[in-house]
Amino acid sequence: MARHLPRRLVHEVPLRVEDGAGGWVQSWEARGAHWCEVRMRSGDLKATEFGRTPRLGVRILTHAVPQDHVARPWPGHRLTDGLRRYIVDAVQESDAGGRFMTILAAEEVTQ
Repeated sequence: MARHLPRRLVHEVPLRVEDGAGGWVQSWEARGAHWCEVRMRSGDLKATEFGRTPRLGVRILTHAVPQDHVARPWPGHRLTDGLRRYIVDAVQESDAGGRFMTILAAEEVTQ
């Protein structure tokens, strides 16, 4: 069965970068890109110290990547699509043949 994967998402991993004052800041390093299908999974308002923040859960379908490969997304990594950023919550194989994987993620909301 042919799948239509129309969106190109850039896979990024978090990096700790020294800030020059004895501390560090979080930066992101691109590890490649995946052609994906992005579908909304759920949405809600999450209570935070700044009030209620929207949280949009998405299900991302893409070609499978072996577990030991550097291009495989892991929880805590993110996928970006222009200004939209999705933080990876979980990754699972989605078919018995191992051709596709499903990534459960949440859209990152910037304050």
